[in-house]
Amino acid sequence: MKRKDKETLKNMGDAEMKAQAADLKKHIFQLKFKRTTAPVENPLVLRTARRKIAMINTWLRQRELAKSKTAAEVKK
Repeated sequence: MKRKDKETLKNMGDAEMKAQAADLKKHIFQLKFKRTTAPVENPLVLRTARRKIAMINTWLRQRELAKSKTAAEVKK
């Protein structure tokens, strides 16, 4: 994935990231369905989509942990 793509994904809001992940999951499902009936043109699309989903989930979790950490510091 290109650096610009990573930066644009990282700068998205949480809701946008979740929507993007849902779209990618739907796209993966469609590609897997098509793959059973006929060969896929570019099988690397599946890998890149899975990796994008993993990155999005990682960033969402990092944000969640950062928020909980700041909330715990405020309570002290």
